[in-house]
Amino acid sequence: MSLPILRPVSRRNLLRGSPLLLAGTAGLLSTPGLLLAQEPARRGAAGVRLAANENAYGPCEGARRAIAESIDDIWQYAFGQEMRLKQMIAEREGLTPAQVLITAGSAEAIQLAGLVYGLSRGEMITADPTFSLTTDFGKLAGSTVRSVPLDDTLTHDLDAMAAQVTANTSLMYLCNPNNPTGTLVPGDQLRPFVSEMAKNMTVLVDEAYLDLSEEMARHTALPHVVAGENVIVTRTFSKLHGLAGLRIGYALARPEVVEKLEAHRMGVLNLAGLRAAVASLEDEDYQRLSRQRVREALAVTTQWLDDLGFRYADTWGNFVFFDTRAPAGEFSAAMREAGFQLGRPYGPYPDWCRISMGTVEQMQAFAAAARGYFAGRMG
Repeated sequence: MSLPILRPVSRRNLLRGSPLLLAGTAGLLSTPGLLLAQEPARRGAAGVRLAANENAYGPCEGARRAIAESIDDIWQYAFGQEMRLKQMIAEREGLTPAQVLITAGSAEAIQLAGLVYGLSRGEMITADPTFSLTTDFGKLAGSTVRSVPLDDTLTHDLDAMAAQVTANTSLMYLCNPNNPTGTLVPGDQLRPFVSEMAKNMTVLVDEAYLDLSEEMARHTALPHVVAGENVIVTRTFSKLHGLAGLRIGYALARPEVVEKLEAHRMGVLNLAGLRAAVASLEDEDYQRLSRQRVREALAVTTQWLDDLGFRYADTWGNFVFFDTRAPAGEFSAAMREAGFQLGRPYGPYPDWCRISMGTVEQMQAFAAAARGYFAGRMG
């Protein structure tokens, strides 16, 4: 297939929504409680991890204390312990606790949706490529999935998705920002589309990466939930908050939808994760600093991509998707030898590679390794 022609994204655009980058970091770094992890993203046997879209700086100081203080209670199941977090989220989002479902990462929420709507044997519509857990579980439950290619900018093609709707469509999945491309359907385009689709089906909008942007309020699908529409919004504490290993996420939906999803869950939440999530949600200074660090790492990465003339998608996530101009596995293998672990190829785009952000220092080291590899190949 022919590769999409993308308009390169400037580093100025990557820094949008992050005024801290313009103001500098000295004041933040000198403020007690704002320091990020002391030992971020240790190098494992497979090298520096740039494969899973994790937050290499880890959780905030308050979350770390909450985890440590949970040790004395860790023998207990966390039955009912999610209520405080539910109430905090509901209050912030203008919802009731009955509209909030706390899950083992947002992954559990979207798996539950795939299972519940798959069991109805209705059809599902999704983009390709995108995060596939919803439709994977839908297929296991008996659903038919209609996959729609991304457009030439590697963004959801809303018109093409609407054209796939039939009387049997029960669920549409929108990952916004999209994984693995990082592209965003802006709120002024997304919201009228979601409202129209939700008249005849459930629309699930996965916002795992949206809170990495200061512009989240402009683009979130939350207003559909507040308005009582047939929409599910999922979010996570894995990315911005650095709690991927503790598996805490949530879904926002109408109470009857929350009940339906909860009736099919098969696990129990963990106590330390719940307490850490509460502490992290309270620490807005850390969240701002975490966003800033992601933007700094992205700027380091797009610098060498721009310098070498590579095409990459306009990212709103903590990763960059770029065209290596050869099978992506070749670049990944070379970077593995250099000590950096990258992710897998994505079917429709075999030459494209997704690079997750590590610390700023790690991305500087990765940039040097990537420059060296491409200099040798192009020379």
